[in-house]
Amino acid sequence: MTTSHKLSIEPLSTGLAPLELYSYISSRSRNSFLLESAVGTDRVISYSFLGCSPKFVLRCEDGDVTGCPEISGLDPVTAIRKVIDDNRVDENPFPYVGGLVGYFSFEFARYLEKKVPFMKDRDFPDFELGMYKEGVVYDHSRFRTYYFSVDGADSLRKILPKADLKAGGQKLIFGEAREMSPRHDFEDSVAKAVGKIGEGEAFQIVLSRGVERNIYGDPFPLYVALREVNPSPYMFYLDFGERKVLGSSPETLVTVRSREVFTHPIAGTRPLGSDTLERRRYREEMLSDEKERAEHAMLVDLARNDLGKVCRPGSVYVPEFMKVEEFSHVQHIVSKVQGTLEEGKDAIDAFCAVFPAGTVSGAPKPRAMEIITEEERSPRGPYAGAVGYLSLNGNLDSAITIRSAFVRGDKVRFQAGAGIVYDSVPKNEYRETEGKLRAMVAALEATAARGARE
Repeated sequence: MTTSHKLSIEPLSTGLAPLELYSYISSRSRNSFLLESAVGTDRVISYSFLGCSPKFVLRCEDGDVTGCPEISGLDPVTAIRKVIDDNRVDENPFPYVGGLVGYFSFEFARYLEKKVPFMKDRDFPDFELGMYKEGVVYDHSRFRTYYFSVDGADSLRKILPKADLKAGGQKLIFGEAREMSPRHDFEDSVAKAVGKIGEGEAFQIVLSRGVERNIYGDPFPLYVALREVNPSPYMFYLDFGERKVLGSSPETLVTVRSREVFTHPIAGTRPLGSDTLERRRYREEMLSDEKERAEHAMLVDLARNDLGKVCRPGSVYVPEFMKVEEFSHVQHIVSKVQGTLEEGKDAIDAFCAVFPAGTVSGAPKPRAMEIITEEERSPRGPYAGAVGYLSLNGNLDSAITIRSAFVRGDKVRFQAGAGIVYDSVPKNEYRETEGKLRAMVAALEATAARGARE
């Protein structure tokens, strides 16, 4: 029988917004995180969470999970489940009340789908998850802030500011950009993928390309700029020392709350438009595009099938189909797929059922992932994986790691993909990846400009 652990909650008043408080505590601690959401969508509950100094950090490399003696020898999925079960909290005052927070690399898929080949020379582990037993919750709907602790953990409490303050500025310098996949290589890979689709090997394959730069200084200002340039439902900054993952993603991978499971496939994109008429024109053009509609419908079917693996028979349905959502620079076609977890299944089962998202891999997923490995020839790492939390109260929320930056040592990498189908044109798919990287480039430019002024 699992023992429930004690949760303590108290109001907190620091006079600081989440960004300011995080900047303060991260400079005084290790392995910190900040999870935020932008206003403007009903898909994400309006909370911000932050924490630091985890009890331990789970890292998975080549199937070996380290960081906690109790999980030695367990396979990666069983290890995660044991950590959550051994620290279970029954109370449910917030979606997140402590638990595992971090990222899953795209290569985590090989533990779920045996056809995915192993790739060497990886800069990031298959997952990196801190076990946090205290944190700060900002409830933006009620304009209230709380500190919580499980089993009396108090490392964060000891460094919380006692009065209003302002965090100091930080400077960041970038080197020249280096394309990880030159244009001709990427377009050649697209042509090969189109050929394989024509031969019936897959319906869609999502190929990606990346850009890398040297980075000098603390990358946190890049996150600050990115959240201003590209505010999204999921904004995150994960600091695991040498490795940092930061981003502003519009897309949910999967959410589990009180045993209800939600996923929101996004497929179909147009510019937001400069005025109401242009916005409406782009919207109507997107919704009438047969290619966009067919791709979106296919991904909704894939999401239904994924949830069907772990949900009660007959409980999976689509309450919202092809709804248009507007973001800072673009508008997307978004659907909502929902179901109820089957008895004996938990949030970890739901996560494994949908990972990786079809929108960043393709369909059918097993063969699409094989082709991705063949054509991209280098590990994706956190790109197209997931960022989020597995809460001790059984909840889970995760975003697909797109529109993000990945820092390792003195290098930062950005990556973007395009969904390849039977009638894709290589030069157009390259152009699509260029467009998706623009928000990241704008954030870089904003960061550099800010640093030059200070």
